Parts: sequence; C-alpha cells; structure tokens
Amino acid sequence: MQFDMITSQERLKSFIQTIDNSTLSIDTEFVRTRTYVANLGLLQLNQNNKITLIDPILVPDLSTFWKTLDSKKCLLHASGEDLEIIRQHKGDLNFTLFDTQIACAFLNLGASLGYAKMVELLREVIVDKGESRADWCIRPLGEKQLNYAATDVLHLPYCFSKLKEKLIEKKMYDFFLDECRSTLEDKMKTQNPDNAYKSLNNLFKLDRQALATAKEIAKWRLNTARQRNLPLNFVLKSDHIWLIAYYQPKSIADLQRLHLMPNEIRLHGSSLIKVIERVLTEDPESYPQLISRLIDFPAYKKTLQSIREKVKYCAEQYQLPIELIASKRIINNYLSWLWIIDEDHDQLNGKPKLLKGWRFELIGHQFEH
Repeated sequence: MQFDMITSQERLKSFIQTIDNSTLSIDTEFVRTRTYVANLGLLQLNQNNKITLIDPILVPDLSTFWKTLDSKKCLLHASGEDLEIIRQHKGDLNFTLFDTQIACAFLNLGASLGYAKMVELLREVIVDKGESRADWCIRPLGEKQLNYAATDVLHLPYCFSKLKEKLIEKKMYDFFLDECRSTLEDKMKTQNPDNAYKSLNNLFKLDRQALATAKEIAKWRLNTARQRNLPLNFVLKSDHIWLIAYYQPKSIADLQRLHLMPNEIRLHGSSLIKVIERVLTEDPESYPQLISRLIDFPAYKKTLQSIREKVKYCAEQYQLPIELIASKRIINNYLSWLWIIDEDHDQLNGKPKLLKGWRFELIGHQFEH
C-alpha cells in the first residue's frame, strides 16, 4: 500500500502546506495501559486519496498540524477515543465531525458497527485487524503495522460517500450531523473533580459523612491520577474508596484491616487518613445529600417500561437501533433530570439528551419537559 511517512519536523511542515479544505480522514493508534492520558503512537490521515502517516514519537511537536484542523471537515470512525486524544493535544475540537459509525447507526446497520465490518458491508473488502493490539509506542514500527494503520483511513472516504447517499435518501442526514455535533460537545466536557465520586457504586448505602469522605477521596484520586499520569485504579481501586468511606479508618492499621492493596497503603495511606480527618472538621451541613436511586422511586419500573415501549415503536417506525435513540443510560439521565435526583443536574448539564436535538424531534416531544 502506498503512503507517505512523516518522521521529521521539516517534512511535517511541508506536508501541512499541502492540506486543503476538502474532507480529512483521521485515525489514531495509541497505548493506554498504564497511564491516565493515552500515549499517541501514530497519526493516520487521508485527504484526496493520499494517505499520510505521522510518527509523533519522532515528530513530537505537532502543534502546527493540530492548528490546521480548525474549521476543517474531519472524517473518523468510532471517534470517541480519537477525539479525546485530539482534544488532549489540540486543546479543542474546533472542526466539523463526520463519524461513519454514527452514520451506520442511523442506517440501522448496527448501533456500534466496527470499521472492518463496515468496509466489508459497503465495499466487500476484508480488513485484517491482526495488529490491533500492537504496542504503537515501540520503535521501529513494522511494515505490517504501518499497512494496517494506513488501511484504517484507506476506505473511510468511499464508505462515507455511500453512507451519505443513503442517509440523504432516508432523510436522516441532518439528524446524523446533529448527533456528530453532540458528540463533539460531549467530548469537550471535562470531569469536575468534585463530581468524581458520583460514578462510584453503592453510594446509596452511605450516610452523609461517608458520602463526604467518598467525595473527597475520589477528588483526591482523580487529581493524583492526573498529576502522576496514572490510571485511576493504579492510584486507588474504586471499590476501596467505598470501603474507606463506609468504615472511616483512623489509622494505617485500620486501613490494613480493610485489605487494601499493599501499594495503596504504602504510597497513599497517610494522604487517605488526612482526607478523612479533614472531612471530620467540616460542617456536617456541607456534606452531600443522601443518594436516591431511580429504582427506589415507586413509579420507576412503570415509567421505564412505558418509555421503552415508545422508543421501541419509534425505532421500528424509523428503522433505527433502539440504543441510538435512547439507551437505558439516556432514559435514566432523563428521569434523573425529571425527578431532580441530582440537585445540580439542570444547572450543570442543561436538558437531557432525550429532550434535545433530533431525539426531541423524533420522540422526546412526547415526554415531560
């Protein structure tokens, strides 16, 4: 397969001068096993059927390239993790997104169709995915790896042209664009450390003091992971945050009785005890409110079933995957907003997805808002 390989700042500068305003296909290869932030291993591009691979290890300063993406039309497949990496390096997502996986969903080809399956369906070509688990940060990269990486952008323009035709024919193209814009907006949101505890399990079993402890430890863990570039669970396992919050250990010996990982206690034991002590000095009125579960609301099961039936009918009517219209998470997000389980939900996030954009037009207008 033919492609250009960028391995120096000089060649990158020359390449950037060739980028025009036509749609730019993008993919990334990365490693994210022992770090909080993914390590970019390779950047693949296809514009005007010319494939270019950029080596970010040999060309560490890509700032001029990221800037060229401003206001461009960018074509990706299953863009979630790629967008995280682009945002991490670029600082924003100031471009127009076309995500072929989202396009496939609107055509009822699958809620999360993989790239290889898409190419097989639309182009009748089998894509070899044998290098998907390679370590992309080790040099040199082999010829097989590079060909695999180039293939990930080779078929994107052709597939999107076919998908776009079908979306226009189905009168779903504007809905597709709306969902792509929403995807960019979601990826631009950063996690507030004060809310990190809300993703933990079994919070409803904790009293307000324990919740305050969980909140502060989860905040400390997130900040520590970011500062040291470590996965969250390498700092402290999520289940262990709950144990600490519930049992309120007062000493290292107390922590050891909770059967935490030895490294968690050795590296962070003193910090954890200080967090607990600090919570005890705070005004109890400042502690988080008790957690209410949707499942405990008397109307939850009946309401959930009613919404699911309407979503199923809508999915059949418009030939869309149920998960695209309203997954259980989207429905629960709507019910949490409706019943004000999280008091700051409306202020922080605005209306839920079910009441915005194309979802509101298709089905959301039927619900309370």
